[in-house]
Amino acid sequence: MEQKNEKFIVYGRQPVIEALRSDYSVNSIWLARDLKGKVVGQIERVAKSKEVRVRKVDKNEIQKLSGPVVHQGVAAEMKPLTIKSEKILDSFLKEVENPFLLILDQVQDPHNTGAILRTAEISGVDAIILPEKGSAQLNATVAKTSAGALFHLNIFRVPYLESVIETLNGNGVLTGALMPGSENSMYQKDFKKPLAIIVGSEGPGVRKNIAALCSDRITIPQFGKIESLNASVATAVVLYEVVRQRQL
Repeated sequence: MEQKNEKFIVYGRQPVIEALRSDYSVNSIWLARDLKGKVVGQIERVAKSKEVRVRKVDKNEIQKLSGPVVHQGVAAEMKPLTIKSEKILDSFLKEVENPFLLILDQVQDPHNTGAILRTAEISGVDAIILPEKGSAQLNATVAKTSAGALFHLNIFRVPYLESVIETLNGNGVLTGALMPGSENSMYQKDFKKPLAIIVGSEGPGVRKNIAALCSDRITIPQFGKIESLNASVATAVVLYEVVRQRQL
């Protein structure tokens, strides 16, 4: 029913505190000995409440765990992420009232992916759907750029997006491909109904074969001279238009 990635090391203050706040199991935490601050205190308090071991170590030891990245003196070892499979998508859709989904069509950059997941979580997206091929690995970089939002999201990895979009269409979910240059302004759309937004990678955008299966196309009105927004910013704009409409 569900797939699991190999366990990994999470680094950075906010990703670690969000990992502790989530339903995932954290095995242990490393804190640099000289580290101080509000978030550090939060990490220690939550870790204590969940009986997670905290080790005070030299910064160099954390550097060995995290590699050549900015770890902020904090790292944690987590149990594997739970990744849902396409087999349970139908039942998931039945359990969620008025679903709000986000599909990433081969978004490969981990920083873009992390930024998108951060916006998705805070805007109330019910699930993220990723294709198995051509997507960023859900690793420590994605966890850090998502500010830990990764640990609070339902995430599906599927062999082919085509079958997923057909399933969504068959379940009455509006599948809207975010496409620059079309005349279908997002301000003219009804996002209060069951919805899946499909976002493509930088440059190529949503693939033509995927867009052809979608029940609608969505564009962000543009008033300047540059060609388009980047993927994470464009996604944020559309997701918050959905939030705006659903809050009216």
